[in-house]
Amino acid sequence: MPIPQTVLHKLETLVGKENLLTDEASLLLHAYDCSLSRTRPDAVVVIPNASVIPSVVTLLAAHKIPFVPRAAATNHAGSCAALKGGVILNLTRLNHILQIDTQHGFAWVEPGVITAQLQEALAPLGFFYAPDPASERICTIGGNAAQNASGARCMKYGGTLDHLLAAEVVLPSGKTIFLSRREGGPDLLGLLCGSEGTLGIITKLQVKILPQVEHIQTFLATFPSLQDCVQTVTDLVSLGITPRCVEAMDKLTAQAIEGFVQAGYPTEAESLLILELDGDLSQIKQDSQTLEKLCQRRGSLSFVTATTEERRHKLWVGRKAAYAAMARLAPNVMVGDGTVPRSELPTALQKVRKILDENKVYAGLLFHAGDGNFHPHLIFDERNKPETKRLNTALKQILQVCVDCGGTISGEHGIGVEKRAVMAYQYDKPTLDLFTKIKQATDPAGIANPLKIIPVNYGEKTRAPLSLSPSIEKLAEQLRLFIQAKTPYAVIGKNLQLKTTAPYTLSTCTLDKIIDIDLKNYTVTAEAGLPLDILQSALTARGVYNTLPTTRDTLGGAFSSGQFPHFYSQVLGIEALLPDGSYVRYGGKFTKNAAGYNLIRLFAGAQGKFGLVTKLTFKIFATPQPIPDAQPFQPLTLNSWGQALQQALDKHHLLVTEER
Repeated sequence: MPIPQTVLHKLETLVGKENLLTDEASLLLHAYDCSLSRTRPDAVVVIPNASVIPSVVTLLAAHKIPFVPRAAATNHAGSCAALKGGVILNLTRLNHILQIDTQHGFAWVEPGVITAQLQEALAPLGFFYAPDPASERICTIGGNAAQNASGARCMKYGGTLDHLLAAEVVLPSGKTIFLSRREGGPDLLGLLCGSEGTLGIITKLQVKILPQVEHIQTFLATFPSLQDCVQTVTDLVSLGITPRCVEAMDKLTAQAIEGFVQAGYPTEAESLLILELDGDLSQIKQDSQTLEKLCQRRGSLSFVTATTEERRHKLWVGRKAAYAAMARLAPNVMVGDGTVPRSELPTALQKVRKILDENKVYAGLLFHAGDGNFHPHLIFDERNKPETKRLNTALKQILQVCVDCGGTISGEHGIGVEKRAVMAYQYDKPTLDLFTKIKQATDPAGIANPLKIIPVNYGEKTRAPLSLSPSIEKLAEQLRLFIQAKTPYAVIGKNLQLKTTAPYTLSTCTLDKIIDIDLKNYTVTAEAGLPLDILQSALTARGVYNTLPTTRDTLGGAFSSGQFPHFYSQVLGIEALLPDGSYVRYGGKFTKNAAGYNLIRLFAGAQGKFGLVTKLTFKIFATPQPIPDAQPFQPLTLNSWGQALQQALDKHHLLVTEER
């Protein structure tokens, strides 16, 4: 649907005639990203400065004109495709580093800042930004946040999500809000991260920066099979070792890279593993000996230390050139992005190889192996329709394998349109309904990057809901009675913090079981009402650790109260009973998830305002961890976005959200 001339004239007035592009060449240049999606917008607005964005979005919202924010457009999921036409908002000129504060460990940047540009600015100051996507020379910080793209260092340092401190955001209405983790409450900044521009436009970001590590050691190991290579990764995780990076690749990928950038990779071995340690020198020495023994136990052909910084740099230049190297082998490359629990990597690999063989698809296999995140690079010629069809079938089956292995269809590339349909294979209807409510509450007109992430007409296509345990089913029945009788109620744990006096409550006190302590993946799954002192006793008996104190508080209270924000990044999976009586599940034993809106962060610190958290899966550690002091408890006041989300979830308006 063409944009009315009156709107185009107003856009010209707002951004300048030179920044409104409607010529065919400009529209075609903005009609694609790194995926196969090709959709022509009706206009392109090159944003000259951040101050015009609220006015531009307000104008588009008033006329219900769709918009898609984009910068470098390096994503592989079709997230930048203008599926409903409308306006592309090009943010590439918002490329200024606004402030670097090494004393307090943060930098303020505009969304169009290239990731490597920030790294180069920090290096002379003795600092670095931990997320390191392979495309860092061209991808932007804002794009990283939109997709929650992370890179090789995620295993030790966490993803982009964990390094955002604050952001200025323009909502789809045109209203500007400020999100900061320092303000407590539900982690709406974490909810925004990975939302692919469907919930708003980030106009400014504050990111965490870290002092450079004094000692880094990099190793290259080769193996007679890729199966042995990934099994080594499973072994090291089960020992509780946390390297800085663990990257694996097969022979085809290594040969392609070597032919492109001469990184010094052996090309005769069937697979290779890049391992990197950092930190204390004595610990590096100890861990490197353990890693070498693990590799030898799995039949490694070689285990070589990068003895110079130049050699180490070349190894990583090669790894980050993998996509470009594979692109030299065929006209097109499609990159997969599934993640599985690390213990499931060997099983997933066997199934993926079978799928590739059955569909006669050629692919280089590449892994952020330490995260269980693998990127098969499928090479093909999209002009060959039968080949392209086989490839799409193979990619869908690979993503389904990830789900079947207890994982997710996206670790860091997002969903966009390319993987949208497979979301119904990963999630059940109540969870997809919750994603829909989040989108509708934030963007009632549906104009912010429309038709992304959530499957169209998912209805009966979703996976079957899992059965509830008797204790959770009893709570669900209690909630249904509250709804039927229109009885207001409060969500509580042990009622140690909010101390509600509401006459009716929905409590986790009966949910006090440890479901699983998994020493293969170093995770625990436990019910929310579990007292922390009982949790600590159980972990001590197994010789493992977490970062929560030993108190009378419950696990759910620690997660929901807002007193332990450091714990949010350690939570990998969540289950919750919503105010409408539905039950949702998100995440699991895998360390990366960029499939849909991050429900962990929605409920984190929310003090029961969005429902009752019933179960958590979280990380544990092989060595003692520092336990930060609890932050003072503060009753929560939601901002306007939080209030809209709460109203969307509590349609019966029965959930008591204030102290009484």
